[in-house]
Amino acid sequence: MKAGDQQPDFPPTSPAPKDQYNPPAKGFLSMLPTACVPYAELMRLEKPAGLYAFYFPYIIGLCYAACIRDSPPTLEHMMNLAGLFLVWCIILRGAACCWNDNTDQEFDRRVLRCRFRPIARGAVSTAQGHLFTAALGLAGVPILLNLPAECTYHAVPVTLLFMLYPFAKRVTYYPQVVLGFPFAWAIFICCAALEVDPFHPQIFGSAACLFVANVCWTIIYDTIYAHQDIKYDVAAGVKSMAVRFANSTKLLTSILAVAQVVLLLAAGRLAGLSSVYFIVSCGGTAFALINMIGRVDLEVPASCAQWFHRGFWYVGGTVAAGLFGMYLERQPAWNAVHHS
Repeated sequence: MKAGDQQPDFPPTSPAPKDQYNPPAKGFLSMLPTACVPYAELMRLEKPAGLYAFYFPYIIGLCYAACIRDSPPTLEHMMNLAGLFLVWCIILRGAACCWNDNTDQEFDRRVLRCRFRPIARGAVSTAQGHLFTAALGLAGVPILLNLPAECTYHAVPVTLLFMLYPFAKRVTYYPQVVLGFPFAWAIFICCAALEVDPFHPQIFGSAACLFVANVCWTIIYDTIYAHQDIKYDVAAGVKSMAVRFANSTKLLTSILAVAQVVLLLAAGRLAGLSSVYFIVSCGGTAFALINMIGRVDLEVPASCAQWFHRGFWYVGGTVAAGLFGMYLERQPAWNAVHHS
C-alpha cells in the first residue's frame, strides 16, 4: 500500500454495519424466501463468473478425454456427463465458497468488496456456515455415485486442496498456485469419467501438460482478479501473488501465458491431436491471453473484474472449442461425410 492510501473505514474485527447491507431487490435472489438468501449468497448463485472457473476445466477435460479415448464417446454420453459435472461444480463451488468465507470472515470484514458477505456481516453464524458446508458436501455424493469409482478417488484431493486454499493466504504469497491444482484436477476426473487412465504411460505426458497449463491459467486470472482488493489485502495481512508482484504483474502473467501456450502445444503434440486443436485451442488461447493481459488496467478494480469474467470465455472457450472440434472429427458421421 502506498503512503496516503485510504485505509478501510471500519474496525478490523467488528461486524460490518448491517444497515449498509441492501437485500437483493431484483434477480434470482430476490425471489427466494428471506431466510434462504444468505445461503444462496454463500454459494455465489447470483455470481456465475466464479462457476465458470470451476466448470470450464471439466468441459476441457471431457473434450480432451474424448479425443484420446480409443473410441470416441457418443454425443449423448458427453452431454450427460457435462450435465452431471455442471451440478457437481455448482455444489463444489458452493461448498468451497462457504468454507472460504467461514475461514476468512475476519479478513472479509476488512476488505471493501467482501465485508457484506453473509458470515462477515453476521447473517450466518460460524456454526451454521460449517453445517451448510457439510450439507453441500453430502449433496455432492450422489453425483459421484453416478460416475466411475475412480472419479471419487480424484475428488478427495480436490476437496482437500480447496480446504487448504484459504490457509495458504496466511502463510504464502502464492495461494493462486495452491488454487490452481484443484481446478486443474478436473482434467484427471474427466479422464476417469470416460474410463481413460490419465496416469497411463502413453497418456500421462499430455495429461500432465494440460494439467499444468490449467494451473498457469488459474494463476493468471486469479492474480488479475486479486488486484481488485490489493489495498485492503495489504492492510488486512492477506497474502497473494497480486501483493507479491504488485509492480510486475503484467510481466509475471505474460511469462505464465507463454508457459500456458507452450504446454498446450506440448499436450497436443504428445497426444497426437489434430490441426483444429492447434489452430483453435493453442492459437485462440495465445490471442486471448495477449488481449487480456494487454488491455486490463490493474489500477482499476472494475477492469480487473471485467477481464476476470471475459477470460473464462476467451481462454476456456477456445481451449474447449478446439478439443470439441477434434472430437467431432472423430465421430463416425463426420468421417462418413468427409471420406465419401
